[in-house]
Amino acid sequence: MAENDPFYFTFCSYSVRVFDCDLFSKLISGWAWVPLTIVYWGSLSFFILFFKGDKPIKLWLQRPQPSKAAVFFNVILGMFPLSILLLNYHLFDSMLLIILWLLFALINPWLEELYWRGVLLDAVVDRFPKWVGVLYTTSLFVLSHPLMWGVFSIASTSYHLYIYLSIMGMVWSITHFKTRTLRWVIFSHFIVDIGNITVLTFLNIYIPPNMQLLVSGITKRQNKANGPFMVPDTRRSLFRWKKRVE
Repeated sequence: MAENDPFYFTFCSYSVRVFDCDLFSKLISGWAWVPLTIVYWGSLSFFILFFKGDKPIKLWLQRPQPSKAAVFFNVILGMFPLSILLLNYHLFDSMLLIILWLLFALINPWLEELYWRGVLLDAVVDRFPKWVGVLYTTSLFVLSHPLMWGVFSIASTSYHLYIYLSIMGMVWSITHFKTRTLRWVIFSHFIVDIGNITVLTFLNIYIPPNMQLLVSGITKRQNKANGPFMVPDTRRSLFRWKKRVE
């Protein structure tokens, strides 16, 4: 049946996200991440509830089985992005940014892990070997970042990010297998979202150092040709958008 086909519901999920991402980015520029996140979380919630079958969600959140090595790498590798936060915390210059950043980090790991490492991974390993499930779900998880957030976020197009997410996707999958729960995976994902200062990257307030020279060069060439800016001022964009609505 279609509801048990991992390829079917992956296609449906991607179709919804890519369409919304393209639509919102045209309407409100960098702040497109807000409605996209709402639609993304809504679609994840729907797919989790619809495709989980008879399996209760609490089984993915049960008490973890002992696996010191898996938990150790799960937590330690998840802490790597905290260096980004420590070096750039001063960029949070408004309470709104702090609230949005914390809300995203508190909600996103639950829904993403229940979908990617819960419903989808379990559906794949029911038909294929575990290593196929790990590679399949990790590849799609990594690919979702440039297809969605990468439309307006420069940091989300970094190959460094893809490498890190590939490693974490596999580590999270293995941790799920070893501990038979998503508790430690969700915790690690929370740390990653906190450290990556997601909201600031979505708004291009934070751009990785290795990408700043590239962005600066492109922007200068565009300005010289009287073309559009590569990196829009998202705060001003939101202000102008609100003004048009009012």
